[in-house]
Amino acid sequence: MKTFLSIMLLIILASVGLTQELDSLKNQSVYQRAWDTAMLDDKITSEERALMDILVESLMLSVDSSQIWESRWGFTLPQPLDQTGRWPLVLQNIVIGAGLYGWGIPYVLHADDFRWYTGGVMVSMGSAFYLTYQYTKKREISHSRTQMMRYGSLLGLRYGLGINEIFELDGGSEYDERKTAWAWMLMASVPAGHYGGEYLFKRYNPSNGQAWVWTMWTGVAGVTARSLYNAINPAPEYLDSYYPYDNRQWDRYYAEEADWEKQRTVIELLAYPLGAYAGYQLSKDKQYSFGDALMLFQGWNFGYFNTMMFQSIFVEDDGDEVFFLVNSLGAIGSVLAYDKWIGADDFSFGQATLMLLGSASGTAF
Repeated sequence: MKTFLSIMLLIILASVGLTQELDSLKNQSVYQRAWDTAMLDDKITSEERALMDILVESLMLSVDSSQIWESRWGFTLPQPLDQTGRWPLVLQNIVIGAGLYGWGIPYVLHADDFRWYTGGVMVSMGSAFYLTYQYTKKREISHSRTQMMRYGSLLGLRYGLGINEIFELDGGSEYDERKTAWAWMLMASVPAGHYGGEYLFKRYNPSNGQAWVWTMWTGVAGVTARSLYNAINPAPEYLDSYYPYDNRQWDRYYAEEADWEKQRTVIELLAYPLGAYAGYQLSKDKQYSFGDALMLFQGWNFGYFNTMMFQSIFVEDDGDEVFFLVNSLGAIGSVLAYDKWIGADDFSFGQATLMLLGSASGTAF
């Protein structure tokens, strides 16, 4: 009798185990069919990922099991490169090539004939397209990566202009004895900024929305730093036309003005890394869509405009630089308010544009 009961117990346990194994195979088969359907375009979108997660819960699968299956099934699948941001990068470099190197290279080579400038622009456009095409041919070029490289290039150009101003690398008074260091500086600063932006992308891997928010705060820091410097340290008082003609007075004024502008440029250039750091800290733990980033851009612009309007109503503006500083601070407060407002939403490009049109129409009305 005991032997019979033991046999029956083993049969029941085996049946249960066999049933569980069959259920597991069935669930795996269902999940694999869903996986194969989602992978028809060789990628998993965010919507498909959400549906797959729901399927895991409905089939009562473990997350570990689903991940193991996916890694096994997806191992031999081709992984297409994300090159959605390739065309903006190519276009950007064509514009920079034609606008900076097209005239910069003939200038530093003292090729003064206008035909050299025309030819330089033509050759630079073609070269920029070919080199960028080859550079991006087998690389991941997402919109976020392009944005970091684009803004890095522009910021590099700003540093080049600032260094030229600080060290007075501009051209000489005589055309035939002109200096070319300033042009070399500009042409070197753009690729340096480009690779700086790419380095930051590789290290922190921001999403497209995060990249735009990050770079926005970098620019905001520069604008605010200039306003703060102007308010704390006003420009030297201009000598009007009624001032008695005295070369020494005018030389002193021009020297003071040049020193004042150099100091302001140094403060601005130091502010950009601080803005980049602040932007990273504010955006690293948040999920921003591209539309969210556009909303924050709107927040800054409308904040600046509305603060200026309020000051125009309640404060008599006589050109005081404090007026512009308050505008900048109001714009920053508006960005932070917008950030809280859109925290629970993911705006699309169309939705953000619609909000912009509505806000602009309301302001105009």
